[in-house]
Amino acid sequence: MTTMPRFQSLVALEGGHVESAAQFSRKQIDELLELADLLMTRDRQGQDTDVLARRVMVPLFFESSTRTFSSFCAAMAKLGGHVVYLPLESSSMTKGETLEDTARAVDSYADVVVMRHPDAQAFKRVTSVTRHPVVNAGNGIGEHPTQSLLDVFTMVAELGTVDGLTIALVGDLKHGRTVHSLAKLLTNFAVKHLYFVAPPQLAMPDDVIEFVRSRNLSVSSSSSLTDEILSSVDVLYVTRVQKERFQSSADYESVKGHYVVTKALMDKAKARMVVMHPLPRVDEISTEVDDDPRAAYFRQMRYGLFLRMALLVAVLGKTASVC
Repeated sequence: MTTMPRFQSLVALEGGHVESAAQFSRKQIDELLELADLLMTRDRQGQDTDVLARRVMVPLFFESSTRTFSSFCAAMAKLGGHVVYLPLESSSMTKGETLEDTARAVDSYADVVVMRHPDAQAFKRVTSVTRHPVVNAGNGIGEHPTQSLLDVFTMVAELGTVDGLTIALVGDLKHGRTVHSLAKLLTNFAVKHLYFVAPPQLAMPDDVIEFVRSRNLSVSSSSSLTDEILSSVDVLYVTRVQKERFQSSADYESVKGHYVVTKALMDKAKARMVVMHPLPRVDEISTEVDDDPRAAYFRQMRYGLFLRMALLVAVLGKTASVC
């Protein structure tokens, strides 16, 4: 009797770009999570997984980053690969080199490029001239697909499943590329209900809402994090108001601190649920919540390491070597 190869659906990711959460099938998501869990287990047991030896990753970050940058670099190192960092402030872009020419140069040396850029169209400009996989680590207010994958991994690790959950996305949904990707990725699951909670001026973009509804996911919007919503959710996903995306400080100040998760607020939530945040936080989650066992946002960072390890293994075609 012939058995099907493990992680078979991930073969389709080999050599391809990771641009949007919408590109993943449910089977691919499940297998990425399974691979991430396997890599996490092996790491806990002290086992090395050097399947990316001699492979090179170049992080090309035009915006600041702590977790995404460091986790991708750590992921590559844990897999036995190498990271060649291009300091943009001393690159030829300071001499007027175009983004496309910089991408061509990096592509000549890298096996995979991980890119973040403030321009939502920059990713397509780069992938139009590169031969190796490029991973979208945030394209302006567009998407952040690897964050959504690690978010789902966190939900499964903490709650056992995503199917049947009630989830609220709260905060700056207009500028939040993390929630744009997460909303799209969640359409692969039998989510019970998805709430979009934001001030009217920071509401989820219409195209994301239309995408979610086209996949028959039950969704509703609210300008308030009501007691009814709070008491029903299994996942409270909080985002910061993104000051850097506003045209004026006055506009930012008018919505800053609109929602703040406090200990008193958490007293109204379920005993078994999780609070998540893509980080960094500003003032939207009080530090008094950090010791609450339902606060999963710091554990979320650790899950992200192994999910990104799994994704690098997949796009570089080494899933069979892990088994």
